[in-house]
This record gives sequence, structure tokens and C-alpha cells, in this order.
Amino acid sequence: MGGKAGEPLPAAFRQLEKAGCHIRRGQLTLIAAGPGVGKSALVTTIATRAEVPTLYFSADSDAFTQYVRLAAMLTDTPVWAVERDMDAGKSVHYDTQINNLDYLRWNFDASPTLDNLDLDVQAFGYLYGCWPQLIIVDNIKNVWTDAGDDNSKYGEIIDYLHELGRKTGAAVVALHHLTGTYDDGITPAPMSALLGKISKIPEVILTLHRSGSLDFGDLMINVSIVKNRGGKADPSGNWFIPLQADMERMRID
Repeated sequence: MGGKAGEPLPAAFRQLEKAGCHIRRGQLTLIAAGPGVGKSALVTTIATRAEVPTLYFSADSDAFTQYVRLAAMLTDTPVWAVERDMDAGKSVHYDTQINNLDYLRWNFDASPTLDNLDLDVQAFGYLYGCWPQLIIVDNIKNVWTDAGDDNSKYGEIIDYLHELGRKTGAAVVALHHLTGTYDDGITPAPMSALLGKISKIPEVILTLHRSGSLDFGDLMINVSIVKNRGGKADPSGNWFIPLQADMERMRID
């Protein structure tokens, strides 16, 4: 059984919870960042720690990539070592850990339509007798519509995802990109940096940027809470919560 609309998912990051930022059932959360910053790692961490029935649309990353990331995350093993073990046929212990995530289901269609998303959510409901409590779309840019321009396309997708959360009671989390100026991954991004004019609909919008270095062990993924209907936010992006990260092991603490 799912929780009530507006109820937060189990917290993945206490720092964000203390700041009054929650991913809530029945609501749409948007997470935006430049390429390689760690938005997929962040949302996968949220999914594994929430431990609720989850449907993950991984249009941006294929099954192999997600397997390696999950294996590294769950076993605290460097990504390169996971790939080496897979090449050597020594992946049984990774299979065991990943198979334990029986609440997490994947769709790897590289360019799903809104109808595809809808059918998969319905299939999930028929198969398990409940709606997913968490729906992840990674990412908006990969979803196909016949809208004429990007702004219309993104607006149509956001409207659909917002309605999907209301209809199913699921927490919907969608990943998105930023405009070129903030695409470097190291500059705090304001709400106005989102691709397309889509900031009005989501209840929560987070933008990410990096600081520090993996080589020196001080890498941070900084989470700017630029919109938060249930708490504090700063649309400029200059107020952020730092999360320590080890991207070699796909760990965010």
C-alpha cells in the first residue's frame, strides 16, 4: 500500500530533510544539472534508500551502465573493478545484491513516448496490484512528443508527469538539463537556468553543481533548493546543501 498524498518518502539525505526539502507522494520534483554532475547517481540513491515500489524510466543510460553503477553503489566497489569482474565472469555477488532490490523495476526504452510511460505505469499496477510509489524519468529530454519546439515539448511532458503524480499518488522525480551558461557543472544554477519554461508546475526544483575533486577526496555534489512549496528555497541557486560524493563508487552521503 502507498502512503497518503503529500507524505514524504523515507529520507535519503538527512541534510536535505533538515533543510525542509522532501520528495513527497503525489507531487513532482525536478532535478536539473549539467552532464556528468551526478543527477542519475543522486536519484538512484534516493530510489535505493526509499525502499518503496519504484518504476525507473532510464532513457538516458542503458542497462549495462545502470548495472555497473548499482553494483558499485551497493558493494562499495570502484566502477572500474565492477567492469573488470564482469569481463572475467565474476559478477554473481553483484547479481545477488541487485536482485535484492525487488521493489525497483526498470524501463530502458531510449526514447519513450508519453503513451509508453502511461502503459508501463498501468502494467506495473496490474502486475503488482498497486501503483508505484516512486516514478523516475531520466531524463525529460529523451522523452518523445510531437510538439513543435522544445519549450512546448517540455511543457507537455511536465504537465503529464504532474497529472501522473496526482492520479497515482506516486512521488514523481524527473531529471532535466540546464542552459549552456550553467552546463559546466561547477556554477550554482538558478531556477531560471532550466531548459524550457517549466518552473511553474513542479512542487520542488533542485539544481546541482560540483565542487572539490575526487583525486583529493573532497568532491561535493551541491544541491541548490531553488523551489520548495513546503519550505525554504532560494531561486538564485546560491544557497545549497553540500553532499559528500565518491563517484568512483557511486556513493553520495
